[in-house]
Amino acid sequence: MSYEGGFHLIQGDADTAMLALPIASTAFTKGDCLEMVDGATTWSAMLTTSAARTRKAVAQETVLSTATELKAILVTTSQVWVAESANNSDSANRGDRMAFTDGNTINNSGTDETGAAGCFQQLTESGAAADKRIVGQFCGLYGNATI
Repeated sequence: MSYEGGFHLIQGDADTAMLALPIASTAFTKGDCLEMVDGATTWSAMLTTSAARTRKAVAQETVLSTATELKAILVTTSQVWVAESANNSDSANRGDRMAFTDGNTINNSGTDETGAAGCFQQLTESGAAADKRIVGQFCGLYGNATI
């Protein structure tokens, strides 16, 4: 199956209802991943430095930077997602934890991210290697951004 960019839920638990989340001054595209940094009042885009332990959500609509809220699915550790990867997908990355390159792409650099930025763990690949799609689960998610 072919997937557009970003993140797409392919197996989930009962908690897949969309919520209207508060955002500020950022445009988002359907499939983008957001995080709620501890103490923040709005959700923001994932960064290369984002910690595995922040709450995550995936946008279910595209909004302009003037929007004040966004419909999104909260991420749980029991869900399985297809993610866009920075490099061609391959079996050598199975089991690796990966950091984000931006709000809609995982950095499958070929090494296991053992630090706090290891946000997504690859289980397998989706489609051809050049499709740059991996199947996996988010790591952490208990809301504390410190180690």
